[in-house]
Parts: sequence; C-alpha cells; structure tokens
Amino acid sequence: MVYEPTDISSTALAYVRERATGMMNSVCRIERVKRPSFNQETGTAVPGQKTTIYEGPCRIWEVSGGGPIMIAEDEVVTQNTQLSIPWGTNPVPERDDEVQIIEAPTDFSLVGKRFAIESSAKAGDLRATRRFNVTYQGRNR
Repeated sequence: MVYEPTDISSTALAYVRERATGMMNSVCRIERVKRPSFNQETGTAVPGQKTTIYEGPCRIWEVSGGGPIMIAEDEVVTQNTQLSIPWGTNPVPERDDEVQIIEAPTDFSLVGKRFAIESSAKAGDLRATRRFNVTYQGRNR
C-alpha cells in the first residue's frame, strides 16, 4: 500500500479551522517565561520575566487516562488535560510556556487556574487547531 497525501482544499481547511475556533468557549493567556539568571558582577539574582505571547479563545478539556494505577499503597487516577487555541497563532507556544484561564463560562472552577505546556500535537494532515498537552500547576499564581 502506497501512502498518497490527501488534497485538502484551502476552503475546506479554512472552514474546519473556523468551526474549531467557534467551539473554543474559554479565554486564556499564554506567557513565555524567561528563566532567572545570576549577575556575577553584583552577586544578585535577576528574576525571570513573563511575556504574554497569546491571549484569546481556547478550549480546555480532559481525556481520561488508562485508569487508576497503584503507587506504593496509594491509588492514583491518571488523565490528560488538553488545550486548543486557533491554528494561526504566532508565535507558537512551546514547552514550559504557562497558561492561565481567564474565562471559562462552562466551568467557573477553571478561572484563574494555571497550567504548563508539556507537549504539542504535531501530526496529521488536517490541523484544525494548535493542540497541547498541559499539566495543572497546583495553585493560582
């Protein structure tokens, strides 16, 4: 079997991306974090800076994992948290960028929560959104 790439018209691709963006009912802010540094001359630490690289519509949802697993005597339930933003976003968020949920009309408990980007989905012929695997940071910052 020979793989032949699918020809997807620009009209179809634009339609799919528009529909996917229309499903994004939350608003988030993504910040790129510059790591702290140490100034050798003054002997002081220079704190890292955050730069907002995206603020706008997003969709955040959970995908259940493989079920509960046992670690020592504790049962841990695994899950994947996914974040989607519109395809044309530039710059593209990267690993360790931080996400804060600004609005979440269908789940108010998410507002203010912070996540870190772990990885991005990079495969497939039809990319309707930029999709990322994110992890909860455990507290509001």
